[in-house]
Amino acid sequence: MNLRALFAVVPVLAILKLAACSDQENPAGANPPPDDPSGEDGGTEGDGGPPPQKASCQITPGANADAGRVLKGTLLLPESAIEGELYLDSRGMIVCADKSCSSSPGYADAAKVACEGAVISPGLINPHDHISFANVPPHKPSSERYEHRHDWRKGVRGHTKIPSGGPKVDNAVELAELRFVMSGVTAIAGAGGANGLARNVDGAIGQMEGLKMTSADSDTFPLKDNDLTTFPTTCAGYAASRRTAASIANLKGYLPHISEGIDESAHNEFLCQSDDQADPTHDLIQRQTAVVHGVAVNPSDVVKYRTDQTILIWSPRSNIDLYGNTAPVVMYENLGVPIALGTDWLPSGSMNMSRELRCADDLNQRYFGKKFTDKQLWQMVTINAAYAIGAQHAIGQLRAGYVGDIAVFDGRGKSSPYRAVIDAGVEDVFLVMRGGKALYGDREIVSQEAAGGGADCEDLEVCGIPKKACVKKDLGEKTLADLQAAAAKVYPLFYCRKDQPKDEPSCVPTRGATASSPTSSTYAGIKEGDKDGDGVPDGEDNCPTVFNPIRPMDNGKQADADNDGIGDACDKCPLDAGESCTPPKSDDMDGDGIPNGTDNCPEDANPDQTDADKDGKGAACDKDAAGASCDDKANPGTALCPTVLTIVQIRNPNEPGHPKPGDARAIVKGVWVTGVKDAGAGSYGFFIQQEGAATYGGMFVATPGQKPTVKVGNKIDVEGDYEELFGLSQLANTKVTVVDQGTTLPFSPVVIDPAVYASTASNDAAGEPWEGMLCQVPGPIQVTVANSDGSSDFDEFGVGAAKLRIDDYLYDPLDNNYPVGQEFPKIVGICGYSFDNRKIWPRSLADLQ
Repeated sequence: MNLRALFAVVPVLAILKLAACSDQENPAGANPPPDDPSGEDGGTEGDGGPPPQKASCQITPGANADAGRVLKGTLLLPESAIEGELYLDSRGMIVCADKSCSSSPGYADAAKVACEGAVISPGLINPHDHISFANVPPHKPSSERYEHRHDWRKGVRGHTKIPSGGPKVDNAVELAELRFVMSGVTAIAGAGGANGLARNVDGAIGQMEGLKMTSADSDTFPLKDNDLTTFPTTCAGYAASRRTAASIANLKGYLPHISEGIDESAHNEFLCQSDDQADPTHDLIQRQTAVVHGVAVNPSDVVKYRTDQTILIWSPRSNIDLYGNTAPVVMYENLGVPIALGTDWLPSGSMNMSRELRCADDLNQRYFGKKFTDKQLWQMVTINAAYAIGAQHAIGQLRAGYVGDIAVFDGRGKSSPYRAVIDAGVEDVFLVMRGGKALYGDREIVSQEAAGGGADCEDLEVCGIPKKACVKKDLGEKTLADLQAAAAKVYPLFYCRKDQPKDEPSCVPTRGATASSPTSSTYAGIKEGDKDGDGVPDGEDNCPTVFNPIRPMDNGKQADADNDGIGDACDKCPLDAGESCTPPKSDDMDGDGIPNGTDNCPEDANPDQTDADKDGKGAACDKDAAGASCDDKANPGTALCPTVLTIVQIRNPNEPGHPKPGDARAIVKGVWVTGVKDAGAGSYGFFIQQEGAATYGGMFVATPGQKPTVKVGNKIDVEGDYEELFGLSQLANTKVTVVDQGTTLPFSPVVIDPAVYASTASNDAAGEPWEGMLCQVPGPIQVTVANSDGSSDFDEFGVGAAKLRIDDYLYDPLDNNYPVGQEFPKIVGICGYSFDNRKIWPRSLADLQ
């Protein structure tokens, strides 16, 4: 039998009481950031607000478990907040988000969850973090500020290096994900991650937890300048191998670090990665791009964002801590650029999204003239963040057809429903659901199957409120205690809303004098006569209510591109004298007059909003994988447009009409079942093959959790989503129609050369064309390796000089008990690929005879 499915025995560690709201959470000797004495119009970062209260809920089990559940409260819809109902089906998909969902099929039998003061938001999205550094706690507070990220990364130009390494801590990444989940986050672009808890949208497909999207690309070094210790001010200073526009053309979410710093070299990064230098080869400012940081920019740069529908990912706490400054977000907003909010990383950023929102809100209230409404701040962590990562079709909105990633906040006593999200601490989060499954929330709610949880979720006391976290239920072997043990070694799981996290990086703009930039502003928070705290006296300040210090890149004066006396940071028309222009709107990316949240083609101008099939996708953008109209086939939300394709078109990237993985729902007609997977480890399913195809003619059809009913030799039609999973092409979420129940195939296996197929060096070039097809290794051929896996035993043996692996994936009784020298007249099976090796998967003992 196959030994892959081994269970690791993990000791259950004693639960450490790290995360209670007590003196242990804010230990003596902690150095909070310097206080800002201003703030009469907004709370300070340490403000506690009203004491937490546990949810008061009425939970009614459903008459039918397959009918799903209905949440009742204030719904934060894309463009409005209403009292209403959110209906999730048993798959965790949103069926209805409206004042009433009672007319939806199944509603009467669904469970009902109604909590006093509940504010129901899409799950929050963190579009930027470096979660693989979650083993590194915040660096000690310091007055030192930097001009460019390489200053603190390398410790050059007279600066102190900030360590980014730390000891290995088991479960540190899972701990970080739980921190984010507890603040309402359900998806992270974290440049890393782990299975379970929050979706990792820039990781492997398995870490997306079933979300239908193309993986985002978090690119820390698009200039390939990781080891650079110089600071170029021309494009010639960067590597010839830097990222190209062609390399990101097939992405839906591209997240590069650009212009992280405040000097001319940081600004030069933008110039050399846009069309500024007449170099389209390296223009990364594209529709699929969301620039991380974007601090060192001028108005002409930001106009390019708007023109190309590029988004800004703002990380204010980390920016302020490292540079004493952050992206000129008021200018971005005035020039119509959507802004998303990301935490950056634990060493210099926020420990969770609640703290990052608190920082953004503080800056908005005190330093940015209250430019952003509560709703806009909320959009930064929902709809705008979904656009940033390329998942705007699936998450970030409460809309029928979208995935049921939900965060429910306590809205009691709030001045607006959006404040329930912005002001929240982890104690104020009633419920967090990923795809309709509870991950965290009040014990009263999460303990109920009716609310997507269960009694088997683990108890957790949070600031005096009984909570539950479904860690073991979601992760399997790992428990809440394991993650708390990691917290003891790195940083607490949470702090209460009223408490200042230990060593938390400051969100008060502060910058002292530096030898490298003697004409730049110095400042240390808001002072008398400097109401925006930028170091420029009010009487001399060209933006007296909007923070705009003189940066090292500004040549000794506050930036004013049009020389009209109004600084770029606050000028509604920074490239036109005066303020009589009509600024574009950030919530209308395509400029057609329809807000992004209600526009059925938000990235393609269509003021008529034509939508013939009423699926919420307008005719202007409702296309199939081949680019043809799909406005006659309803495919709301995550549903893809069905497109008739052949297996060869799906599998061969050089074939006309070849779709991108994740972009096509294929209808494949008249194909034959060649092998069935109905036992052993791995997902159930079966292989299909196109008659007459010499290469690229086979692929897998996945039926996870359900043994397939088709037989080898059946002729079928199949519809499914095209995916690439661990290097194997497959159709998922399928509908199968048997056209002919015969059990004899009309074609013979393709004959392969085992030396060519097995070659590791030529896996892609030589092996890919036959992957998924019914193959035959000609004989006689002998066993040359009795156990291909050495000290492990995965029931594989090698044949021929190339040691081609024969594996038990489709025929579970197969064992590697054939001695070296055993001869087979031939070997038949599916040409497979797994764990970086080409293999043959026999379907029965007859395939070896």
